[in-house]
Amino acid sequence: MKRIIYLITALLATTNIASTQVTANSRWYNSDEMLTCESESNKGYMFNWDWWGEEDSQCFLTKTSENHFSVDGYNDDFNNYIKAIKDVEYKVVEGHKLLLFKDAKGNILKCFEQSNSKWEKEAIKGYHYVLDGTYVDETGVQYAFNGEYLTMGGNKYKFSIDLEMYFIIQINDAKYWWKVSTTGINLYNVIQGEYGPEQGEVWHKLREISPNGRWTFLSNAIVPSTFMWRYPSGMVRIIRNEIYARHGYVFNSADLKNYFSKQPWYKPLNNNAAVKLNDIEALNAEILKANETVVREGSDDEEIEEGL
Repeated sequence: MKRIIYLITALLATTNIASTQVTANSRWYNSDEMLTCESESNKGYMFNWDWWGEEDSQCFLTKTSENHFSVDGYNDDFNNYIKAIKDVEYKVVEGHKLLLFKDAKGNILKCFEQSNSKWEKEAIKGYHYVLDGTYVDETGVQYAFNGEYLTMGGNKYKFSIDLEMYFIIQINDAKYWWKVSTTGINLYNVIQGEYGPEQGEVWHKLREISPNGRWTFLSNAIVPSTFMWRYPSGMVRIIRNEIYARHGYVFNSADLKNYFSKQPWYKPLNNNAAVKLNDIEALNAEILKANETVVREGSDDEEIEEGL
């Protein structure tokens, strides 16, 4: 019996990547990026690394310790892109299988989640997270975005997000340009310009009135990159701290205290030590923290829009 146990232990030791449960043909998504495991060996895994559904580059994850890897690119440009990544960790968080790409300080630069979904579904997930919520417009009409559905004035519609121009949504035959604002979402009519669709006059400004906060999905789903890149860095800080605020955290920073004191759902506790995040919330807070100082093309180059 002891010999059998020894042989099994030795076999597991030589099959040094089995515990990670990464397998050939598995797909891993970070919104608009996709990793596809092409092959596996005792040394690690070969991945295709694609952007926006188009095959782009290859990388190899080499095992460095249990559930940890180094990463190497297979062309000079791509290698420069990933040179800041010093460690890749395989981790399971409340059933979510993840590959966490970290810098030398352990900050999470990228988070890929294993999924069998089609790329298109994963690519728009972040935009749905931005839109999801309950709102009211200037006239008092209520709106509720929930996945692919919008309830507007008591009527329910299925809407779609344009994958090529993700800032355009289509409701029935009408198209609207959307932007995040300080208090919710601003919607604009779409006009035809010289080179294609353009933002027209404001249609409605929507103020978020969701009963438990603006970004409640952060308690049960991993934050995708397409979500973060819709906000300037200053708002990413607000988003991260809403995770704590929903648990009653008392803030010392004047800006956070001022912002959350205006939220009707915020109920501060007397003891911050009593604030406990679940594992997904803690991971999301870590990812968002690492992204608070990242420059965002298209959002940090201009002030976020005033809301209703």
